[in-house]
Amino acid sequence: MKSAFALVVACLIVLPAWGRGNISHFVDKLSCDSGPYGLKLPKTYEELRKIAPLKGERVVREQDFGTYRARYRELVFNGLKLSLVTYSDQPEGSYQVTSAEIRSPAWKIAGPFRYGAALPALVGDVQTKSLRSTATVEFSGEEDVVRVHLKGRRVASLTYLCLPD
Repeated sequence: MKSAFALVVACLIVLPAWGRGNISHFVDKLSCDSGPYGLKLPKTYEELRKIAPLKGERVVREQDFGTYRARYRELVFNGLKLSLVTYSDQPEGSYQVTSAEIRSPAWKIAGPFRYGAALPALVGDVQTKSLRSTATVEFSGEEDVVRVHLKGRRVASLTYLCLPD
């Protein structure tokens, strides 16, 4: 009975090491719209629509705040889906990204992260070589999150989750 108990305790100690893949790490300078990990996108909505041929564009929902309206939109390009919001009280053409899903190596807009490439060895102060080769890893900043799905240590999908101002 003691050996069974010792085995259970040993498994509980080793379990965190086995689960090292699907975890979240805080990264100080992680932000969707600035810094070394930010998305590199055009300044205006009209320029954004022209970065590649659009496969789809739609207004997902509108919200009325009395003095202004928020319009949530989705743009779909080959290998890239962007969700964003525009506000009627903001300068014409301004927008804020709420999410970005990258599924093609053609898109080099995600700071040091590249679809199909190896995860950078260091993200903030996180040594990524210790992560499992197949896992989902989240890097969280003060407000925003980058979710990286790895297969064989390569980025299989990349999702930015952004909190608009």
